Amino acid sequence: MQYDPGWRRTMYDHAPFALKTLMATAYGVIQRRERFNPSMRALARQIAELSVSPTDVIERYQLQELRRFLIEAGREVPYYRSLFQVLHFNPSALERIEQLAALPILTKEQVRQNLTELLPGNLAAQHWMWRHTSGTTGKALRFPESAECAQREFAFRIEHYRWAGVDLFLRPRVAYAAGHPVTSARQKNPPFWIGDYGNRYLFLSSYHFAEANMTAYLKRLQSFSPQVIAGYPSSLYLLAQAVLRLGCDKLRPRAVFASSETLFDAQRSVIETAFGCKAYSFYGNTECCGMTMECEYGLHHGRLDHSLMEVVDENGAASNHGRLICTGFGNSGFPLIRYDTGDMVTLAARKECECGRHGLLFERVEGRREEYICTPDGRKVGRLDHLFKDAVNVVEAQLVQHDCGSLIVRVVRRPEYSAADENAIANEARLRLGSEIRLLFEYVEALQRTPNGKLRFVVSTVPQTALYQPI
Repeated sequence: MQYDPGWRRTMYDHAPFALKTLMATAYGVIQRRERFNPSMRALARQIAELSVSPTDVIERYQLQELRRFLIEAGREVPYYRSLFQVLHFNPSALERIEQLAALPILTKEQVRQNLTELLPGNLAAQHWMWRHTSGTTGKALRFPESAECAQREFAFRIEHYRWAGVDLFLRPRVAYAAGHPVTSARQKNPPFWIGDYGNRYLFLSSYHFAEANMTAYLKRLQSFSPQVIAGYPSSLYLLAQAVLRLGCDKLRPRAVFASSETLFDAQRSVIETAFGCKAYSFYGNTECCGMTMECEYGLHHGRLDHSLMEVVDENGAASNHGRLICTGFGNSGFPLIRYDTGDMVTLAARKECECGRHGLLFERVEGRREEYICTPDGRKVGRLDHLFKDAVNVVEAQLVQHDCGSLIVRVVRRPEYSAADENAIANEARLRLGSEIRLLFEYVEALQRTPNGKLRFVVSTVPQTALYQPI
């Protein structure tokens, strides 16, 4: 109800706290009944078994799922039916994963231009709901997701929590800081949270993490005593900073799960120190194409039973570092084949992990292509979170670029921040970006979030042709 942009949202915002809690709990009870049913248990068992199955077993399963998905898409989806005919592509004859390369890469812009043609003919017979991407690049995407797909996505999340020794079937206490609109942005005083006692979840508003409110947040978290804290890295980082600054020794979850944004090394260090446990990074997307789970040894395991994942360079050739191209097997309501997720990844050099689980191993999941800064000499530089690694007097920061000759460094300062901090950040920037780029520091009270509560570390309006043309 709190997600509804109309009268229901208005009613929720003006409801007393007790009524909001009752509404959230009622929704949670219904949600839990739908999610944690016998079919979910069977699906979770299958996913758990495939996690530790030999690679050849997983690959056979992947090929079987890919063939099934392609056959259904060719039969039900006008866009693919036409494409397969033009290319003389027969999904029933698919014998090797590599044969999928005969199909072109599908971009997000092509999806927007062909939305109607990408809808399956049997959509009306399915149970489905509308989903939309957050549109961090300025162009949101709205499409249907089948109910079976939603269940499947959550089953993989159950498996990832299991890697940290947490069983979601047993209703552990989980605190979320992930952009949930649990209270009006206009609200000035606590509570900035809502409880769902059907699931034993506590939803924290990511929109009220001001310095004056952090003591109230930590008191509520301590009384809730979560076994898991999950959310956006930027929100978890602010919470962790508050824990270290204000002290909160009793807050000791078993694990922290970060998703939906890139978890930077500096953020991870602060989060793990503050909460005294490992931070697990999870990669997925609204389009349900591609999924990686970080294990206890720090490697990201690409789930071959979830999607076919390819890594290609700017020319579309296979590469160890580049764009993540995915074919998800789950969403029959809106099939996407060889879909360009817009995210950049780096494959791990090794093929096996100490945890004993298999899959496609990634060293890093780096986030969107737009999260790169260009320099006057033509370089494209990512992973610039290290600029702020030792900047203890920075609450949070953002890089903004409108041309390759200059860079705006937007900073939320602590009272102790001084010219020495600015000089240190500038020196780190020069080491990575060179001396020719012009640095402009802007100091603000807070950084703007997207409508979904996410923080974009890099905001770039540099044309894509400038960023990605070959050097």
